[in-house]
Amino acid sequence: MKSRIALAGALLLLAGTASAANRPAGYVTICTEGKTCSVAANTNVAFGRADKFFYKVLSGSFVCNEATFGGKVAGGTNECSVPSGTSSSSSVSSVSSSKSSSSVASSVASSSSSLASSSVASSSSSKSSVASSSQQSQSGAYVSGQGYYPGCKMPTPTETVQLTATHVVPANTVFDGGNKRYNLSGGSQAEGQPAVIDVQDGGTVKNVIIGSLAADGIHCLGSCTLQNVWWEDIGEDAATALGPVGSVMSINCGGAYNGSDKTFQHNGRGEFRLSNFYIQTSGKVYRSCGDCTANGGPRKSTITNVATRDVKTYVGINLNYGDNTTIRSVILDNTGDARTKLCQGYIGKVKGEGSSETLGVFWNTAQCNVRPEDVTLLGPSRTNPGECSISDCSAYQK
Repeated sequence: MKSRIALAGALLLLAGTASAANRPAGYVTICTEGKTCSVAANTNVAFGRADKFFYKVLSGSFVCNEATFGGKVAGGTNECSVPSGTSSSSSVSSVSSSKSSSSVASSVASSSSSLASSSVASSSSSKSSVASSSQQSQSGAYVSGQGYYPGCKMPTPTETVQLTATHVVPANTVFDGGNKRYNLSGGSQAEGQPAVIDVQDGGTVKNVIIGSLAADGIHCLGSCTLQNVWWEDIGEDAATALGPVGSVMSINCGGAYNGSDKTFQHNGRGEFRLSNFYIQTSGKVYRSCGDCTANGGPRKSTITNVATRDVKTYVGINLNYGDNTTIRSVILDNTGDARTKLCQGYIGKVKGEGSSETLGVFWNTAQCNVRPEDVTLLGPSRTNPGECSISDCSAYQK
């Protein structure tokens, strides 16, 4: 009898783990592939499985399928999920196993809280750490002016730590800041400031608040993960990707405030990924370096599930170096009607050869992969419809 109970418990745990992998941390499944779901206005919806997802901001009824999200994850049934606490419903479509699918979706949704808590405990040393339960309770559709991305509200600092030198996170280790505020020095736009935190290759930083003495934020020296990190002041830059070809800087769940130039700077040659993030008052979300020493490319960036308020440009990339960006499911929540540039193209330069040159604003090209349907406009927000700053942009509009 005991062995049967133990076996049943093991199977239940295994089933819970498999289900959790089919939705992002802090999300609950609302329906499975092929069914029709319904969500509140401007709700973030994830579609995928096995820890790989497509995201889109949706309103009302939609079909949970590849056509809606522009892709799917092969190898099994994809699921549609929303941040925990979001109101939603689903109805049966023409899937033959709709009754059992509905039952599975209901079971997954009803157990989401325990699975999320279990996941936090079991992955405390993992790079893909999940949002805390307090952040999950803040989830839901984005509301204009709320000041954070759904599910990723900045916590109250537990204490303030005044550093005297850059804190170094060794390679392949996890630094959990315990939601403490970390200050170092400066915080202005002055060049050459030290980093508050240096993250060596394979390192992870989580549950950290960078205070007003933000210096040059966080430096990622190789592949790194920033999870649940907030900047009360962007400083020179909130974070800089310095890793070589093949490295990935991944930032998930957080926010950055009070900047005037770039939020994230990309000086290395790897890939930059930003998701579930909020930025308020800044010149740009992301910029690949315009005139670095030994500058070049290509650099790749992906911006998904990001809300901004009074940010002038989302992405600035060097088209002559082969940079490319993909922008999906972003929200513009501006207080004025100045036109936001989603993808600004430049001619990058090597340091000493002058400043980078502006080419124009581009939509739906191989290097600027963003479409009007990827952008939700709130209030007076507007986008730049596209422009060419040189005599002929045809070479960059493919």
